[in-house]
Parts: sequence; structure tokens; C-alpha cells
Amino acid sequence: MRAQREGPAMANKLQKGPKFRREAPVARREALVEATLACLKRLGHEGMSVRQISAQAGVSAGLINHHFPSITTLVAAAYETLATSLLQSARQQAQDLSKAPRERLRRFFEASFAPESVDPGLFSAWLVFWGMVPHDAEVRAVHDRTYGAYRATLESLLGQLRLTDGIPEFKLRPAAIGLAALLDGLWIEASLNPRTFKPSTAVALCEDWANALCAGAFPALRKTPRGKTGGSRQAQ
Repeated sequence: MRAQREGPAMANKLQKGPKFRREAPVARREALVEATLACLKRLGHEGMSVRQISAQAGVSAGLINHHFPSITTLVAAAYETLATSLLQSARQQAQDLSKAPRERLRRFFEASFAPESVDPGLFSAWLVFWGMVPHDAEVRAVHDRTYGAYRATLESLLGQLRLTDGIPEFKLRPAAIGLAALLDGLWIEASLNPRTFKPSTAVALCEDWANALCAGAFPALRKTPRGKTGGSRQAQ
């Protein structure tokens, strides 16, 4: 009889107790990634240590080892998180299809040099990532994926621009590579010393490049008559 009376009471206690949450491990991984980014922004290469990251996250070093097999795996996850976040932020500014392709491209330029993107702390983290690319396969794979996504975004924006009446055909992939190099170079200079030039200057330089492209001013990017096969202008 006692067991029968305790049964419902015990069931109620179990129902009121803490429930298992499937998202908890994911949330913990995300917190560790955010802590890693904070350490890399503040300390550069010195922030790439289990001790620093666990202190930043307020957890034990063992928890890091539980969720990530190595420190480089954690740094690779931080790299992908940062690169994807920045690209998504810039994409959002260029997604308004009610705007002309040229206007969407300008908005992408402006987002690329927004205050949250041109941050000396961010540059410290990027230096760590870039330094690992030649030597670590995980980090190199992240670089290849994120740079590929970045270039694909530029190719999409430029491909829409190339469909505009009055703009001469140009080679899409080389144009995207050239524009990426211009954006990256200006971003590095602005991150190293924000006093060198204003973000508006960087945007204006990118605008000049786009205007020159639209005017057919880059011989290396022009499509030759032999390359015109009568197919879609989306072709490379």
C-alpha cells in the first residue's frame, strides 16, 4: 500500500525536476566558441590556450576537451563562426531585390566597412586563423569553405550586375577575385590603423572599381568576341 501511495508522489517529483535539454551540448559548444573568439581578439596567439579559454568561459579545461578533441578544432570552429557571421551580415544588406544590382553592390561595400567589421580586435583573431591555414588541415578546410562562400556571394552580386542593360560582358570569376582582393586589402589597412582613411573612403574606392568595371575599363576582364557563344550571360 505504501508503494502505491508513493508512486504518484514520486512521479510528480520527477516531472517537476530538471528536464534533459538536447540543445544544452550545442549551447555549451557555442559558448566555448564565443570565449575562444574573445580570447583571440584580446590576446592574439596567446589567447589560443585551454587555460585562457576555459577562464574566459568560466568552465573547467576538461569541459573543453569533452566537446572538442583538440584546441585547433575549437579554433577552426571559431574561425568558421566568425567568417560566416560577418558574411551573413554583409549579405543581409545586399538582399533587397527591390533595389538595382548596382545599389545592392554598394550596400555590400558599406557593410564590409561597418564599425563592427573594421575592428582591431577582429584583426588579431584573423591573424591567428591565417597563420594556421598553411599548417593545419582543419583550419585550411574552414578557410576554403568560407572564402569560397565569400567569393560566391561576390560572383552572385556581379552576375546580377552583368545582366544590366548597357554594361559590357566581363569575366565573372576573375572579376570576383579582383574585387575580393580590393575589399580585403582595404579592410586590412583599415584594421591595422583606422586613422589611415575613413570607411567612406574605402567604400568610394570600391565604388570607383565597380564603375570602371561597368564601363569596360579592365581589359583583362573583358570577354573577347570569340568567347561569346550566344548562350546565357551567366556563363563564365
